Amino acid sequence: MTSKMAFETNKKDDPISHDTWLTQQVNAAFDRMENGLAVFVSNEEANAQMDDFKAKIRVRNKNL
Repeated sequence: MTSKMAFETNKKDDPISHDTWLTQQVNAAFDRMENGLAVFVSNEEANAQMDDFKAKIRVRNKNL
């Protein structure tokens, strides 16, 4: 699940703000599922996507 709502880093130490943000994320995920907009992938596909994501990050960091 890709979130368009970013948790503000300056609020990460505030558990109430984090709880609110997390609740919003969970509610949004259930809304997508209930509306047929959720996309489920197998564990293998999720791992492949994560490996690809990590490789892109490593390449980008090497160029700094």
